[in-house]
Amino acid sequence: MREEKSPPHGLTLGELVRALARFEPQVVGSDAVRLLDVRHDSRAVSSGDLFVARGRGAGFIHQAVEQGAAAVMIEQGQPLPDVGVPVLSVSDVRLALSFAAEAVWERPTQRIGVVGITGTNGKTTSSYLVQHAIQSAGGRAARLGTLGFAFEGQEDTASLTTPEGDEVSRRAAAVARAGGTHMVMEASSHALTLGRVEAVHFRVAAFTNLTQDHLDFHGTMDAYAQAKLRLFTELLPEASVVNVDDAFGQEILRRASGRVLAVGRGGHDVTPLGVSVDARGLHGRIRVLDREVTLESRLVGEHNLDNVLLSLGIVAALGLDVDAAAAGFAGAPEVPGRLERCDAPEDDVLVVVDYAHTPDALERALRAVRSLGSGQVMCVFGCGGDRDPDKRPKMGDAVGRLASRAVITNDNPRSEEPAVIARAIEAGLRPHGIDYEVELNRAAAIERAVLAAAPGDVILIAGKGHEPYQIIGATRRDFDDRVEAKRALALRRGAG
Repeated sequence: MREEKSPPHGLTLGELVRALARFEPQVVGSDAVRLLDVRHDSRAVSSGDLFVARGRGAGFIHQAVEQGAAAVMIEQGQPLPDVGVPVLSVSDVRLALSFAAEAVWERPTQRIGVVGITGTNGKTTSSYLVQHAIQSAGGRAARLGTLGFAFEGQEDTASLTTPEGDEVSRRAAAVARAGGTHMVMEASSHALTLGRVEAVHFRVAAFTNLTQDHLDFHGTMDAYAQAKLRLFTELLPEASVVNVDDAFGQEILRRASGRVLAVGRGGHDVTPLGVSVDARGLHGRIRVLDREVTLESRLVGEHNLDNVLLSLGIVAALGLDVDAAAAGFAGAPEVPGRLERCDAPEDDVLVVVDYAHTPDALERALRAVRSLGSGQVMCVFGCGGDRDPDKRPKMGDAVGRLASRAVITNDNPRSEEPAVIARAIEAGLRPHGIDYEVELNRAAAIERAVLAAAPGDVILIAGKGHEPYQIIGATRRDFDDRVEAKRALALRRGAG
């Protein structure tokens, strides 16, 4: 989708100062300059933009002005740069970025229905389902998250699950001006902690689940949970949809502001009424408030039933046609890197690639694939370096309990020694006594698993999913599990 370059009329710096009153703004220079956009990245600045210098961004102020920045925003207490354009200082430049972008773009997140989905696992699949459901119900929805930005056939990749506040508002403005009705976005715990969505108006906020992840950033599970809770208690969505089968979902249910819909098994606002979960997918009936709808979906696994329930709850909270939305699930597109099949009809083994990179997600993926084949389950997996080390033996434990064979390999080792990561995984895997080996070359590990499998076996390649790269040291190299899986399958066919 073509990126918006400027709002219809722009905003003067003086008008922005009034919009940012909570941040005690002070201006040096004329407040009559007109601002056409807000940018936190100096490389993207063009004529008429407000450049927001956060942290190390102060070192790029001169570059931004040379590229046409009409004004600069800095944190109070920073030295005032002498750059020939007005300088706006605020008490919290990181939070002010989101509010400035909303103001300059004329509050686009209030002009469309924004859905924010948070949780450890399931955000991406749920956002896909909700986007498709809205479209099935007659809306025009965009999607913003781990897999990038997508709107009506046009897609851009992303480097962050939830982008910075200026990009969120810019994307929402583009959707609104193109006649879109909704934007479904993933709200990561990092984004909620760092204020990237602080000024976003959420029509609906939704919670999937909470399990161990990102402790390298948050430090404790409590801090991680509190970051998620902010979406429901501090950002004040109009409505919340909460998976109450998750223990922390019960806490959110008690504390969320506005209208709240409870989703889960056991007679809640959205609940299954006898849904079969098998190798063919999900089939059955679901009650959504006072209606019953039929579910037919090719998605496999109990965790995908959770995602469907949450998605229907979001559709109901938006006031859309839940019957049309449910009917649309039968034709919902496959989510890249989420239980994505790589084998062809002529193959005698099944190969599935999944993004599972937490103990809970890996367990859910393993349980889901067990129903797909007639033979054993083999898992190829690793753990990311420079990330929470405590989850490594737990992921090994999940594989030891639920797979018959395993190959431990590199994920994104980053600056860590791969063998050290592998040994931590082994500590959780070894006590279960299953056959396993360590092959740190990920391509070789995938090939070895595919060639060693017996007819009817299922091979789960976990951890990277859709990612087309691998980070080894400081280098990001081209690498795609799906490409390597298909290459290995071709070798297997040739050997047969």
